[in-house]
Amino acid sequence: MANRFGTRTRRGRGKLLGRLLSVAVFCAIIVMFNFGITNLTQVSEEEALSAARYAVTRATVKFYAIEGHFPPNIDVLIEHYGLHVDLDQFIVHFDPIGANIMPQIAVFPR
Repeated sequence: MANRFGTRTRRGRGKLLGRLLSVAVFCAIIVMFNFGITNLTQVSEEEALSAARYAVTRATVKFYAIEGHFPPNIDVLIEHYGLHVDLDQFIVHFDPIGANIMPQIAVFPR
């Protein structure tokens, strides 16, 4: 006759399988967390690059609206028109073509 109120002991194989399953679930959670953080970082960097491009273009158009010609270089926009671009994080290519032609503007990540 079996003891109804006693605890059942699991066999050794069942304990090992349970532990392996727990470790596998834990590792899966860690991998998914790492993937999410990596994806979030990539999206954040793309948004920062897009914002930098927009800021340079907006400052250039603002300069043209006030002065009547496009700026000769990016330094004028930084010094006098409040353009804030992290030059340690981005490479800004600003190629003026003429006084009344929009310069070629490209912003690249470093």
